[in-house]
Amino acid sequence: MIDETRYMVPGMPEDPKKDHIVRATALEGRVKACAISSAELVRTAVECHKTSPVVTAALGRFMTGSLLIADSMKGEDDTQTTTIKCEGPIKGMTCVCDSKGHVRAYPLETLVEATYHRPGKLNVGAAVGEGMLTVIRDIGLREPYVGQTELITGEIAEDFTYYLAKSEQTPSIVALGVKLENGEVKYAGGMMVQLMPGATEEDIDYLEKRVNGGFPEITYLFEEGFTPAKILDLFLGDPGITFWDANPVSFMCTCSKERFYDRLNVLGRNEIEDLAKEEKGIDVECHFCNKKYHFDAKEIAELLDTKD
Repeated sequence: MIDETRYMVPGMPEDPKKDHIVRATALEGRVKACAISSAELVRTAVECHKTSPVVTAALGRFMTGSLLIADSMKGEDDTQTTTIKCEGPIKGMTCVCDSKGHVRAYPLETLVEATYHRPGKLNVGAAVGEGMLTVIRDIGLREPYVGQTELITGEIAEDFTYYLAKSEQTPSIVALGVKLENGEVKYAGGMMVQLMPGATEEDIDYLEKRVNGGFPEITYLFEEGFTPAKILDLFLGDPGITFWDANPVSFMCTCSKERFYDRLNVLGRNEIEDLAKEEKGIDVECHFCNKKYHFDAKEIAELLDTKD
């Protein structure tokens, strides 16, 4: 009988079906891994942006992958911005993560006609096409870290794998998935496995065999009731696996009227005077959550006092 208590990792939600990320090490510490369930946060993004199915799949994979590679951030104010600029009809995506498991993101195009690899398998690569993946990580150093690689498939998981190997010199395995039924997100999540210093050729061969041995798709495992911890256990196949900790993840935008007001304040006096002439005021909209904020003419005119 399986001891289910071993999968109750400190920090994870009481309901293991809620979105969360789990961290573990295996092969005597020579491999570290994390897995994430992200269906709820992808649903929230869909509600914000009203995305078509293939954009939902691309954005969901992109947010999940961004959270996985951001997991090394530990500082209270650390942030990571990932962007894809591409030639496909989706045109690009932007995602911001913090060290607390919060993510917010948006696509440049929300409605893209879908093509399929096979029935039920969306062709995300066709929607993304060729382009560049950029990671900007601000962890409190004098200058933020910036890494960039070309997209190799546009399917997102392979692109993050390539980025980690080429830009961060970290051999990694990244698997991502979003399962839709009738246009709605049923399951979403991902897994990242990385070699640590001291990993052997035998470790590499072992992981390659796990990858190439017909390991099920991430969304299939979620559909079968697997949690992130169980997915890591299944993939790594190591009785000595150690689950360290976990934490919830969620879609959360940091926008507010006060933040937008501060941004308006950086405009020049002439620009603010032009805006103040709008009798009905102006509306500004957040790219990440599509929330709108209204500023009346009086509020805008008050900014001029700061320009004296």
